[in-house]
Amino acid sequence: MAHHFVLETYKLLEAFPAMEANNLTSQLRRATTCLPLNIAEGRGARSNKIFLNYCIFCYRSCLEVEACLLLAKDRHYITEIQYDNHFERLTHFIRKLYRYMQYLESKIGDRKTDKTMWYRHEKWKVEQDRNMKGEDMGSLC
Repeated sequence: MAHHFVLETYKLLEAFPAMEANNLTSQLRRATTCLPLNIAEGRGARSNKIFLNYCIFCYRSCLEVEACLLLAKDRHYITEIQYDNHFERLTHFIRKLYRYMQYLESKIGDRKTDKTMWYRHEKWKVEQDRNMKGEDMGSLC
């Protein structure tokens, strides 16, 4: 859903004036692109708690997109209809994201699905291996 929203936003940005290329166009492009990227990065964390943090970053980017769309409408870079349609898609995405965030919050207390213990164990194993080999991070440089 976020991926399609990015593609639709890129189409919308084609009509923006050239003078906005390094300002509103760039900001809206970056904020919109953050939506699927934060979800993807959070999903790879193997921790519901960390994933929730990335979903929060995604939500904050949604608010940034919302502000950029309003500016674009007020500057007449997009029509009222384009704004309404795009804002409706964004709102639909935000609702789904919010429900998923609630789901993740309900799972955080469950150690069977929260993999933060896995990370601590892996970190411990790496430290043990390093101590046994007498290596430190400085030797990697």
